[in-house]
Amino acid sequence: MSATHPSRWQNLAYGALALPLSTIGLPLSIYLAPFYAGEIGLPLAALGTAMLLARFADMITDPIIGTLSDRWRPRIGRRRVWLPIGVSTLLIGLWNLFNPGPHASFGFFLLWLAVMYLGFTMTRLPYYAWGGELSTDYDGRTRIAATRQTFSILGLVISTLIPALVLARKGATGADVLHALSLSSLVLMPLAAILVFAVVPEPATVADEPRVALWPGVRAMARNGPFRRVLLVLLLGYTAETFRQTITLFFARDAIGASNVGAVYVYYFVAGLCAVPLWRWLGARLGKHRALGVAFVVTVVTNGALFFVPHGQVGLFTLLFVLKGSCFGALELLPAALVADTADLDTVMSRERRQGVFFAAMGVIVNIGQALGQFLSLNLLGLVGYQAASGALHGPDQLWWLRLFYAVLPTALLAICAWLIWRYPLTAERHGRIRRHLDRRAGLGASMVTERATQF
Repeated sequence: MSATHPSRWQNLAYGALALPLSTIGLPLSIYLAPFYAGEIGLPLAALGTAMLLARFADMITDPIIGTLSDRWRPRIGRRRVWLPIGVSTLLIGLWNLFNPGPHASFGFFLLWLAVMYLGFTMTRLPYYAWGGELSTDYDGRTRIAATRQTFSILGLVISTLIPALVLARKGATGADVLHALSLSSLVLMPLAAILVFAVVPEPATVADEPRVALWPGVRAMARNGPFRRVLLVLLLGYTAETFRQTITLFFARDAIGASNVGAVYVYYFVAGLCAVPLWRWLGARLGKHRALGVAFVVTVVTNGALFFVPHGQVGLFTLLFVLKGSCFGALELLPAALVADTADLDTVMSRERRQGVFFAAMGVIVNIGQALGQFLSLNLLGLVGYQAASGALHGPDQLWWLRLFYAVLPTALLAICAWLIWRYPLTAERHGRIRRHLDRRAGLGASMVTERATQF
């Protein structure tokens, strides 16, 4: 069996769903906590706890959805079938979460956040597993991931333009921002899901392929050294980035004096979009793991430098922020492509295709990192007496802690990520040997293959 590739049109159609999916993440990280704390009046610590609990619920559903998307094989496709289910659930949760009444409670916030996360899981996990199956070779998966990430960054640009335009109006509030963002999702997400559903092919499932079981898959993943390393990098990286993103609005507003952080984020994601071809080129030239390592190093330098930017230097803050934004595409697209490669190693060892379980495990780790980042950042700020409301007075000690939390703690975690990923063992050469082995197995039949996975 030769390597398979989607057509250019199919690749573009597949990537389109990443655009509306990505418009959700930024508001959750940047605007949700300041809105519920500053305008609704919920305590920062309570919001951090609710986000942690919702993420823990998501960690339970991730492996369940991942396993179901591998095992349930309806005639329309085991990945395709999840699109209408997941998108509907996601939009119901999103609308309620982004459009609360003035007296929304802790329970209201937790309920609709959990529903939204469930819908996001039911959409994203099969979608990512589907992308890992559209192509079987090392560079082909990078192209698919790059297309998906390009659409993702376009969505992020949209999700920054909307708040920037809304907040430019006199008297606009956080409620106006979230309402406008929810309307855009209500329009864009169904359209993109229909396009993927109708255009993107799903690789045929071999009739006698073994059914995927959860716990044997978990044990196999635990023995997969490259996968364990990617998961550790994802855990530390998402903890650091979510920690930083959750308090970006506070840092930009109170430590730097930037009045419209939405406008700064437009430049951030435009830089990320423009740099995607660079990271794709570096991934092909240096290897995906080394390109990711370079991105981590640049992020460490720029994020650490933000600690020293004085109040009022909005231009310098924006410059460093944009330089960091140029690395965003690499931090999003390359780990997913690496996970797809580690799933091939698992297929050699187990003779099962478990893309869904692998991306579910990736989703669990990402959720843990995001939960820790949100919980720790909000609770630490609450611990030092920081007030989230706009116009609140802060002493020098509180602003120093804000700088430390924003610039130093995430930078330390990202430096560890850079060291770990630079030593990643599953190179393009090794993955090529794995793919040739799988192609021979598919062509000759499993009974004729006697090579052991230890040779890789």
